[in-house]
Formats: sequence, C-alpha cells, structure tokens
Amino acid sequence: MSLLVVANFKSNLTQVEVQAWIKAVKPTPNMIVAPSFPHLPLFTDLRIHGSTDLQLCAQDVSPFPRGSYTGEVNAAQLKELGASYCIVGHSERRRYFHETHNEIAGKIKELIEVGITPILCLDETDIALQFAALDAQFYDKCLYCFEPGGGLGGTTTAQPSKIEDVKNQIRRFVPNARFMYGGSVTPDNVASLLPLKLDGLLVATASLTPASFISIVQTTSHVS
Repeated sequence: MSLLVVANFKSNLTQVEVQAWIKAVKPTPNMIVAPSFPHLPLFTDLRIHGSTDLQLCAQDVSPFPRGSYTGEVNAAQLKELGASYCIVGHSERRRYFHETHNEIAGKIKELIEVGITPILCLDETDIALQFAALDAQFYDKCLYCFEPGGGLGGTTTAQPSKIEDVKNQIRRFVPNARFMYGGSVTPDNVASLLPLKLDGLLVATASLTPASFISIVQTTSHVS
C-alpha cells in the first residue's frame, strides 16, 4: 500500500473555498480528503463525475446507530455520502468535547459495521486505555495515527524516536498495525518523516492551501 496522505480540513474553509481547492488539486490514489460534514457532498459529486482516485474521509461520527440523537451524523449516513474512512479519537475531540475511550470505541464499532475504516488517533497516554475499551475483534480493522495531544504547532513535528516508540507501543496490541503520524506536517518537514516507514500522514493546516498539500503529496509519491 502506498503511503496515505490525509487532508484534515478541520472546521475550516467555506463552500467556495472548498470548490477552489477541488479545482486546484488533482486526486491521486494515495490521497484522502476529510472535509467538514456539510462539504462531503461536494467531494461525492466529484467522485461521481470520474475522479475515481479520490478517497473520502469524515472527521467524526456518532457513537450511536440511526435514531433519536439530535445533531448526530451516523455511520450509515457517512457511507451513503461515499466516505471510506473516518477520523476518530482526535486530540481536539478528546480535549474540547471530552470524548471518552468508551465513546470512541462505540464510534469504531459503528464505522466497521458499515464498512468504513476508522483512523484512530492516539497519544501516548491514550494507548493502553483505548485498547482496553475497544473490542479485540476490531484491532486489525483500524488505521492507527500518533497524533500528539499537546499540539506541536508551527513546523515542529515529534521527535523520530518518540514516533517510533508510540508505533512500537501500538504494535504490542496489533503486531501488523498500519501506523500513521499527524502533527505539524508541512512541505518543509515531510521528507524528514519518510525514513520512519510510516503507512500514512495526517495533514491539517498545510492541507488547507492547495500548493502546500500538493507539495506534500508529491514528496511522498515515491514511497511505497
């Protein structure tokens, strides 16, 4: 599998800005785009009209199935919009929305039941507790992303030794875990991450500008 590059727009960009982004970025097989909920249909339409390389990701999902859960978006609805992946357990969700390990485990269950691959974000302190809350039958059905909870900011990524340590901790639970890194990935530092033999990158701020995101994708394009 080629190194995956996930563009996490977070709560950014207007519809007009997303449409401009779509025009500027040519989809590649290893590219995954995670827009805000209201903008998922813009990318679904793009896929319908021939951009089969585009892979779509949601930024969150309800831990509940369809039903009386006002304001929630369930996994089946995401599947209907063409999402193949969904981010869960992001440090911002854990910090600002006080998501628990059990809630995140519920989200993973809902996603897997409809055929969406969870991208489970973990910081060091989350690893053991999150696996304890997660049904073991789902361990090998997730992508795992080391996403430092403190927020590195700027252009500074975690130290390579720290990334390797977190990867090894996760692989004690899932020996063949597909492992990603997310945390201040930019065009200037992405090359320094490639020797770590990652399976993917979660790109946030740098993904908002088409030129920056294209540069990151191009730098990683020869990695397999």
